[in-house]
Amino acid sequence: MNRTDKLKFYALAVLLVQIAVLIVLRFFFGKAFSVVTVIFTLIDAAVIGVIVFAYEKALKSRVMDTTRVLGNDAKDGMVYAQLGIVSYDDDYIVTWASELLDERGIKIIGEKITRVIPGIEVLLNGETDKDVFVIREREYEITKATGSRTLFMKDVTEYNSLNATYNNEKTVLGLIYLDNYDETVQYEDERKIALINTNIRQKIVEWGTGYGAVVRRVRSDRFTVVINEGDFRRMLYDKFSILEQIKEEADKLDVAISASMAYAYGTSNLNTLDTVTNELLELVLSRGGDQVAVREIGQEVRFYGASSDASEKTSKVKARVISQTLRGIIKEADNVFVVPHKEADFDAVGACLGVSRIAQALGKRANIVLEGIAIENSARAVLEDNYDELESRHNIISERDAVELLTRKSVVVVVDHHSSDLTSAPDLVSRANKIVIIDHHRRKTETNISAMLIYNEPSSSSAVELVSELIQYQPEEVDLDEFESTYMYTGLVVDTDGFKSRCSGRSFEVCAFLRKKGADIALSNEWLKDSIEEFETKTKILKYSRIINNNMLIAALPESEGSVTRTMVAQVANSALSIKGVDAAFVIARIDGDIIALSGRSNGTVNVQLIREKLGGGGHFTAAGLQRTDTTVEAVHSELLQAINGFLEGDVTDENHTS
Repeated sequence: MNRTDKLKFYALAVLLVQIAVLIVLRFFFGKAFSVVTVIFTLIDAAVIGVIVFAYEKALKSRVMDTTRVLGNDAKDGMVYAQLGIVSYDDDYIVTWASELLDERGIKIIGEKITRVIPGIEVLLNGETDKDVFVIREREYEITKATGSRTLFMKDVTEYNSLNATYNNEKTVLGLIYLDNYDETVQYEDERKIALINTNIRQKIVEWGTGYGAVVRRVRSDRFTVVINEGDFRRMLYDKFSILEQIKEEADKLDVAISASMAYAYGTSNLNTLDTVTNELLELVLSRGGDQVAVREIGQEVRFYGASSDASEKTSKVKARVISQTLRGIIKEADNVFVVPHKEADFDAVGACLGVSRIAQALGKRANIVLEGIAIENSARAVLEDNYDELESRHNIISERDAVELLTRKSVVVVVDHHSSDLTSAPDLVSRANKIVIIDHHRRKTETNISAMLIYNEPSSSSAVELVSELIQYQPEEVDLDEFESTYMYTGLVVDTDGFKSRCSGRSFEVCAFLRKKGADIALSNEWLKDSIEEFETKTKILKYSRIINNNMLIAALPESEGSVTRTMVAQVANSALSIKGVDAAFVIARIDGDIIALSGRSNGTVNVQLIREKLGGGGHFTAAGLQRTDTTVEAVHSELLQAINGFLEGDVTDENHTS
């Protein structure tokens, strides 16, 4: 009830009271009082009517007539542009307004503005200067004048409707790739191939057309997709459930086929969309496939899917091609430098040894940058115990010496990592003209290392596995002695957690190759044994374990307990997987003065990489980690819980951070 209505109500109430009083008086004084009663009643009614009429006229006059102020042209312009002006007092009561709302039957004068315009408080409180509000099913963009009690309104209903229509009709370009399709069908009979095409390939076409997309096969294992942005949002809302459907059909047919997809939108330039889409598909494949990469031009990449680990590639053609390409690059170099990641472990150092032997077999001087860098304790202890033998077959140098020897013809081989923030020789890598990357970790959105050759296979168990295959495809005989073979074998054992995860048939083929080269399994086991101090530390960390979601373990070592090594954090996470009912384990601890480390491990049922990427880390489906500075164990623990909750609720990954 507005103020005018209230006035009318009060006036009527007063009139009725007076009539009642007069009736009572007549009852006591008889007919003699009748004439007086009628006269007073008529006078009261007339007075109250005049007051109400005058008040309504006053309110009407407070609706600002633009014609009186600016003339007919200005009024017509404001009406045509659907513009309005509203002023209010200290109590947020509207004192006057232009004709816009009044002509639309919206009585606002004398009303509290927060009642007429729901949600206007954010504008009045200064939380924003401009916002869109709905008044009687129409949208108004309202701006508050700085330092005043005046609001400027514009009806933007039609504009917003047209804008939504335009956005919904913008083009989204996509690519769909069937992982392992060609490798699978070349070994199957015609009947099986027909079933694969009907149950898997045709299902993709039906899925896309169901959303209104145009899906065209451009190769036996590749499709292009063109779809409107409005329909594409429905795909996003569904979170590409087709990925699971394809894997279900593949399981029924007993084939290792999954789907990788890439979509780009946000520009009318089709060439740009085509370039970005191809780059995204390459990124998805480098991360192991079975997922979708989506990028709006100018925004970060979002990932969907990745509910399974990278599948083993049945073809070794790529390994042979990479091996020959690497051979050509090394033969043209005057010097070869091999660089592991920070806190180099058995896998990183073992891969360095293998690349060094490849370079030497090609007649080139190989330099392994190990001097003065951080190496995991067990890996370092073995190197120190066998340093004489190591030095006799390899040239171990520091990053400083490597930079002095570097020329434009030199090649830097980066192993077991692909990001500059993880490399143990950042100055050398930044100065190098020719860089080769050999890595088995899922890629981030950007490698931030400009490489001429990238060999990134997330389906491989370790960098040692990749390097061992490259050795086998070299035309020249690559000589590995017992120590090198055993060290490389140990790297494979560590990265597979004793062959419990991330293993494939090719992993065991590499084991057989290294065994033939002289790998000593008993010696490797001896290298990996815990000392009594390490055993006590593991027990201390696990004492702070807790189970969440009935299948995930988190152990956060309080900072009051001191610091541990990065390797110890990873080892405890590995050990926790042996606990019954634990599908994923996360360990958080301080590893240095200002560094907090988090390590995650999974038995394959939980994608710890997606969880870790939400915090800015990375890694594999079953093994991932991150390191943070200027934070606390408690803070990282809290972020981890939020990331796990988001993962369980099906949030997409966010790779805006760097670890």
